[in-house]
Parts: sequence; structure tokens; C-alpha cells
Amino acid sequence: MTKVQGKALFIALAFFAILLPLGAQNLLEDNPHARRARDLRILADRAFNEGNYEDSIAYTEEAEKERALAVTWAEEQVWAFRANSMRNRAREQIVYANRIDAATHYPEEYALATSTMEDAEEDFSARRFEASFPKFRLVRDTLMDLQPVRTVQPRRQEMVTEPLPPREAAPRDVLPRYYVVRRIPEDRDTFNKIAGYDFVYGDRTRWRPLYEANRHILHDPDNPHLIHPGMRFEIPSLDGEEREGVWQPPN
Repeated sequence: MTKVQGKALFIALAFFAILLPLGAQNLLEDNPHARRARDLRILADRAFNEGNYEDSIAYTEEAEKERALAVTWAEEQVWAFRANSMRNRAREQIVYANRIDAATHYPEEYALATSTMEDAEEDFSARRFEASFPKFRLVRDTLMDLQPVRTVQPRRQEMVTEPLPPREAAPRDVLPRYYVVRRIPEDRDTFNKIAGYDFVYGDRTRWRPLYEANRHILHDPDNPHLIHPGMRFEIPSLDGEEREGVWQPPN
């Protein structure tokens, strides 16, 4: 065997070993760079079997580059999901802070939270998801422990503030936070169908927030019609409803 043949065989076998973990991870397996890497791997094998060792090496080296891009793409999708989830929590805290007039009663915390939120949104819009995540978390943590205050007028006519006494929360139904797409042969799941479920929004026309919150995990983010069984969608709270857990179909 020549040196060229030996090098081609070594690279092909090494690359095959690198690709093995891809089958266990959906994000690494189902992305354009991973699919391109597999196609190049087939071309490399074919060229090697036909004795075109230089071509086999070239295909294999290009496939390695695609594999590295596949890892980068998958990592970005993971950070996009994490950042988007924390972004929703931060937005909820901003709404809460405005409701209790935190700008007046907690000016330092409110100023920090709002300025950090602006920076985080800028990072998120620029797809710097990993950088935006800790900023969204800081917004959440800064505002989450703030308590409502009220103004009382004592006998001396001096205006003071004091924390409101804790109140017992009225019992409320907790809706699911996640929904796993089902395989329904007679009427498959779609975004508008899912939005129409009573435990989601009960309104098929409100499908777009559901789509926007989960488009980063779609195989084709620009095609809301292409969803697959097994995908776990986050259900954003649109009306302040409390959500947690994964919806389970009735027995």
C-alpha cells in the first residue's frame, strides 16, 4: 500500500469514529452541516474503493470541516433555546416590576434590570445567544424578589412606605409549559392545531407566538408547517397564566 493509500485509509477510519456520537444527538444529526458531512463521507468511501485516493482525502477533509460546523450549529441552537427561555422569564419580571412601580420604590434595581435587558436584547437579536443568557438571568434575579409597597398616611401627615403584608395566593390551575408533538395519522399536529388545544391557548389563530418561541428547533426555521413527532415545544404564557411541566395525554 502506498503512502497516499495509507493516509486515505487512516483519515477515512478516523472520521468514521468521530461521526459515531452524532446518531445519539438529534441536534447534531439533524442539521444541514451534518447531512453534508455524511454525503461527503459516502463520496470519500466511494473514491477510496475506486482507487481515487487523492479525491478520497479531499472529500474526507472537507467532511471534517462540515462536521466542525455541525457542532457549532448545534451548540448555537442549544444556546438559542436556553437564551429564549431565560428571555421569557426576564420579560415576565419586567412586566411585574412595572406593575409594582419598581422605578419609584426600587430605582437602583430597576435601572440595572432595564439597562441590562437592553444589552441582552441586542445580543439576542445579533444571535449572540450565549452572551445574552447571563444578562437575561441577571434581569430575572434582580427583580424576582422585589415586593409591592403601598403608601400610608400616619397621624403626623407624613407619607411613608411599608411592604404590603403577604397575601395568600388564590388557588389557580397550572397549565402545561411544554407540549410534545404527537403522531396522529388522521389529523397531524400543526402549530395552529396545537394553539387551539384548550390547555394551550384555546384559539387556533394564536399560533404565531408558539411558532416564534420554537422556530429555532425546527429543521427549517422558516417553514412553520414542517414539524415532526417527538419535538418538545415550549408554550409561552400570553395572558400571565402559570405554566409548568409537560402535557400528558389522558389515559
